[in-house]
Amino acid sequence: MQYLIYPIAIYVLLIVIRYLILFLLLCKSQIQYPKYQITKAETVPIYLKDLFQTPIKELEQFGFLPCSYLQYQPMGKAYQQTNWELLLYNKALKSYATVVIRCLAEPVNLFDIEFYTFFKDRTLLLTVNGKQHGLIGEFPNTIVQDVYTSEVSVQWQTHQDHLKQLTTSKTPCGLSPESFAQALQTQMSGYVSNLAKTGKISPIKGTELFQIHWLTILRSFNPMTQGNKKAANIIKQRRQQAKTDSSILQEIPIELEVEGFKQMEYTQTGLVGKKFRTWLLFGSLGLFIASYTSFLNPQSVVIFIAVLFFHESGHLLAMKLFGYRDTSVLFIPFLGALATARKDDATLTQKFWISLAGPLPGLILGIGLAVLSAYPDWVRETTWTLIFLNLFNLLPVYPLDGGQIADLLLFSRFPYIGVLFKVFGVIILGFIGKDRPMLLLFAMLIAMGIPNSFRSAKINQKLQKQLRRNPPIAQENLLDFIFKYLKQLGYGNLPFSKRYTLVKGFIQQHHESHSKWKTRVFLLVIYCVSLLGGMLGTLQAMTPSWVNLLTYYSQNSQQRLEQIRKNRQQQIEMTTATLRTNPNDVNAYIKRSRARLGLHDYKGAVADYDQIVRLKPHDIESRMTRANFRNRLKDYKGAIQDYNEILRLNPKNVNVVYYQRARVLNYLEDYQGAIADYNEIIKLDAKDTYAYISRGYTRQKLQDYKGAMSTTGYAYADANYVIQLNPQAAAAYILRSQIRRHLGDNQGAIADEQTGSTLFKSMDEEDHS
Repeated sequence: MQYLIYPIAIYVLLIVIRYLILFLLLCKSQIQYPKYQITKAETVPIYLKDLFQTPIKELEQFGFLPCSYLQYQPMGKAYQQTNWELLLYNKALKSYATVVIRCLAEPVNLFDIEFYTFFKDRTLLLTVNGKQHGLIGEFPNTIVQDVYTSEVSVQWQTHQDHLKQLTTSKTPCGLSPESFAQALQTQMSGYVSNLAKTGKISPIKGTELFQIHWLTILRSFNPMTQGNKKAANIIKQRRQQAKTDSSILQEIPIELEVEGFKQMEYTQTGLVGKKFRTWLLFGSLGLFIASYTSFLNPQSVVIFIAVLFFHESGHLLAMKLFGYRDTSVLFIPFLGALATARKDDATLTQKFWISLAGPLPGLILGIGLAVLSAYPDWVRETTWTLIFLNLFNLLPVYPLDGGQIADLLLFSRFPYIGVLFKVFGVIILGFIGKDRPMLLLFAMLIAMGIPNSFRSAKINQKLQKQLRRNPPIAQENLLDFIFKYLKQLGYGNLPFSKRYTLVKGFIQQHHESHSKWKTRVFLLVIYCVSLLGGMLGTLQAMTPSWVNLLTYYSQNSQQRLEQIRKNRQQQIEMTTATLRTNPNDVNAYIKRSRARLGLHDYKGAVADYDQIVRLKPHDIESRMTRANFRNRLKDYKGAIQDYNEILRLNPKNVNVVYYQRARVLNYLEDYQGAIADYNEIIKLDAKDTYAYISRGYTRQKLQDYKGAMSTTGYAYADANYVIQLNPQAAAAYILRSQIRRHLGDNQGAIADEQTGSTLFKSMDEEDHS
């Protein structure tokens, strides 16, 4: 069932992320009063004038003629400060058409065309295409209609039809281009003023700009989402048409590609504000805690979070030192945490230290804590969490930190090998995550990006050769070079979002590729030393005497036993010296008791645990250990005292204690007390077959054969009830055969004994196979 829940959870998460990105984009967007001004054709870049020829030819068929260019300041503040519109006029219908070339250029959706007709009562009829969902609030004195069509002819026909209806009560007015620009600015400025007046936007202090109110954004979510789907469908239809009509595809100039890239960079920079990043941290932390509380106790959850935060803080500190922007931490439910930041020109060396700054400090701290002789339980748990989490992250498996380092140092110049390395990482994560569905889905998400990585590698390998032959001088030239080369390779018609992602990756790899081989080798040595040192340090923390293992295995059995005895004696002497200094050192008593146990000094081990129980009177594990030692010394009464105290401290979920006490009571021939303990076990778990069998054997010692077999005095006889629960329970048949023999039913006893022996034999064969 969980394998079905996790994909649904991821799907829901992706939807939430999509809405969140839209919310952030709208929160970041700034509104300003638009300005329109007629400009000379000489001021318009030549590449734009060439592009405008295509819509001019199409609109001329509808009776429009080009009359001038508009230089304008758009309502939404954007990166590009200078914008141009082509203005065309239909004299017969006194209507204007404007053409804007989209900055985020799509070969099949390059032009944004709108139709305007002003009336003498200052009403405006405006027909747009794929844009109305982006409008918020009312548009004063304006009739806005959107056709969401892939055909300009349909858009124009819709405008004509509505215009024909309106002319029965209104009179269109012919305006000169200058008057049209002034009227359009008045109309649009009135729209902005109305938004401010109704509280849908609010002024930004110290500027003439406005920002959209968050409640307005939330109310606009649904229409914007639905409108975006319809707008995307327009592009989809045009792409389908382009398969049979290549004239729909427009050749995008390199200048426009570069402007679009800069526009996208401007949009993404500072997308998540500091305050929102804080809320995102605490929100994701809450979900993370909820995802782990079901199978970790509160102390373990706190320790895990602290270790993760320490790890990510290492990444963040390194990022800040190297000038990264917009740093933040995000916790991922069921997995871990992620530190994010932004820097476009980060070098290979900087990325290396950022990746290493996460696992290395935590690993060093964990190993350092592990060598201490004594510390509380929570420190011990923190120590091993630090060691194992950070050592795992340092392994050369993508996308772990160690895997990113290996990819950075070894494969950034060999893109195809880098893709294979990622495939290897997905396989490893899939193998590790076979019992953890969330980790398995994480591996699947990485696998989904591998085809795109392969395509990037294919282009990148060719691009790097060209860059090495003719390296660009500046960033502007680099962008021109990359976009130009993408066209030569036949990728110019990809959607802009994919072209942007490719170019972004190429630029990052270009900065990485500047590092010399000497630098790569030096950093690789540091990584290998860190990984090997971490492994050896972990081994030292787990087995401090691991160095002596080689000597140990080179000795014969008698020498080994003698060496073990000496080591344990030395351990006893060391811990005894420690206890002289600090008689309340619990860990020293534990270590000495283990050494004494290895020397079969059970009295000494019990004496140590007497002190441990004195120091930790409520620790159940310590009392259980002392009870086991007392059993070995046949101090049954002392063991029972420990079991009684354990049951007093924790009367729930203590089946094992009842079993142990019942076993001791059997030794003391207190069969009624043992039966009472088995009864308690059965109350806790009515289907515990071993408890029924043990109770049956104990009753047999009391010669309670009738009670063991009858169905009148008890609900079922113990043996019969176990067989009813599990017909393959061999021990139950053996028990019943003994009882039947005592009752004189030899034939039944033989039958049960044969059945039990057959079942035991079958179990042995399965174990050996």
